[in-house]
Amino acid sequence: MDPVQEGLETVLKLREGVRYVVYRDSRGLPTGGIGHLIQPSDNLDVGDDIPPALVDQWFAEDTAKAIKAAIEQAAQVGIPSVPFIVALASVNFQLGTAWTAKFPRTWKLICNHQWDDAIQALDESAWNEQTPVRVLDFQRALRALKTPS
Repeated sequence: MDPVQEGLETVLKLREGVRYVVYRDSRGLPTGGIGHLIQPSDNLDVGDDIPPALVDQWFAEDTAKAIKAAIEQAAQVGIPSVPFIVALASVNFQLGTAWTAKFPRTWKLICNHQWDDAIQALDESAWNEQTPVRVLDFQRALRALKTPS
């Protein structure tokens, strides 16, 4: 298995868990499987059971999108390391691939390799209020990019 895919699967299964029933996430949105945001086309409501094959299908599709975006973002930042791509993929998975537009200041700081400032901006974000453990994961990845003084 690809190291990015393997790393992302490990992180997401730990952070998201696996549910075979539709539930409401931390923002009250219908979710199922491994953090899959239920779409109208899924024809599922809160409390509905989800077949394991569908959970697997969603996970494959959702992680593919997250990894593709992460690879592109890592290239923009100029840091193609696997751990950084995994961290970005996790962010893309949770927040969507347009997260950089939702957090433009933080993204600019990351692109400029201003790690401490980016970490601080994440501390002050609504994302940190909603899912602080996921923010800490990303902050750890950013700290790992800092070069020793």
